Amino acid sequence: METIDDHQLDWLDEVLPGGPVRILDAGCGDGGLAAALARHGHEVTALDISAEAVAAARSAGVPAVRADLASHRDDPFDVIILSLSLHHMSPLEAVLDRAAALLAPGGTLAVDEFAWDRAGAADAAWFYDAGALLAAAGLADFPRGPCPDPAGRWRAAHAGYARGDAMLAGIAARFRIDDVRRQPYLSRYLGGRLVSGAEEVAGELWRIERERIAAGTLQHVGLRVTARQK
Repeated sequence: METIDDHQLDWLDEVLPGGPVRILDAGCGDGGLAAALARHGHEVTALDISAEAVAAARSAGVPAVRADLASHRDDPFDVIILSLSLHHMSPLEAVLDRAAALLAPGGTLAVDEFAWDRAGAADAAWFYDAGALLAAAGLADFPRGPCPDPAGRWRAAHAGYARGDAMLAGIAARFRIDDVRRQPYLSRYLGGRLVSGAEEVAGELWRIERERIAAGTLQHVGLRVTARQK
């Protein structure tokens, strides 16, 4: 649903150790991030619990493995990346326990997530209004029509996901957190639904969201955490 973008890759270039490292991309989706990291010279193991995701990643040239992180066995990794996947994983405690066991001493845990619970009524209204407008213009695959209760629709759509505070607490209990960043996210969410060739629109969505956050009318919904073994 979401896209791999330059903002994410820039962040990873900043927080990953220098030189080629052994990376576990857990919850790899269509393999876009794993492929980009491999092009940067890293040794990447990509896994996902979804057979459809693994098939898509393999079609893109990524040798993905179908597996559940909570029970995955492997040699230690220098880096574990959870890119928009941790909020789907359950039970959260078992997943993070296994991540801690799979991370080499001094290794890096990089979690790129969104705290859906931070989104208020204004955030939900902006998201659904922008999506409906893009769909009407033929620029996005998004439901059209009225949305009288955007906050309720947002909560219902994300109620089964782990909350941002629960993910942060779970990470802090097992790792030493080096950095927590609150990021724009709604434009990235919408960007994953744009039709091919609408990159300029994605850039405008990003700009508008950042400006609205700076003005105090939208919240930082994105969440990026860098942590290490305690």
